[in-house]
Amino acid sequence: MTHEPDTTGTEDEAERRERRGNLYALEICFLTVVGLFVLWAFVEALSYKIVSSRTPLVIMAPLILLIGIHARRLWRVREDLGVRARVDAALKGGHAHLNKVVGFSGWMVALVAMITVFGHFAAIFAFCVILMRFLAGERWRLTLIVAAVTTLFILGVFEYAFNIELYRGLIARWFMGYRDF
Repeated sequence: MTHEPDTTGTEDEAERRERRGNLYALEICFLTVVGLFVLWAFVEALSYKIVSSRTPLVIMAPLILLIGIHARRLWRVREDLGVRARVDAALKGGHAHLNKVVGFSGWMVALVAMITVFGHFAAIFAFCVILMRFLAGERWRLTLIVAAVTTLFILGVFEYAFNIELYRGLIARWFMGYRDF
């Protein structure tokens, strides 16, 4: 039995280094987004009355400190892993997995926007139709059946089984006399 030299060790190490670099870049981006949201919420909490702002301030002050400590730790290794080049490549669409995640996230943001304007039931129905017909290319009959069953299932579960009234949307609120916009 002959043994061939193991050349996969160097490939595995390069792949591990690549994966580690991508994870650090993702961690830096995530920490930046979370940090900005926490800072925004912290500043917003300062405008509350003192009784109402105690809880957010008690939670966010240590969180800002922890974010700062973690950012300092990540800052030290940024040059070793080429984080800037990885983030630039990701922003230019150079990572297939990230492109899928961003696309999925975009669809979820679109769903939230549709729910805000049209309400849960109309938005879920329309969202199912858009995804099934235009993205997946399903037949109209199947698309409409699945969209209707999904919407009716959510209606039954939330409105009747759990007795939770789902949001009806800005348009319905407008017709009910509310002037939200």
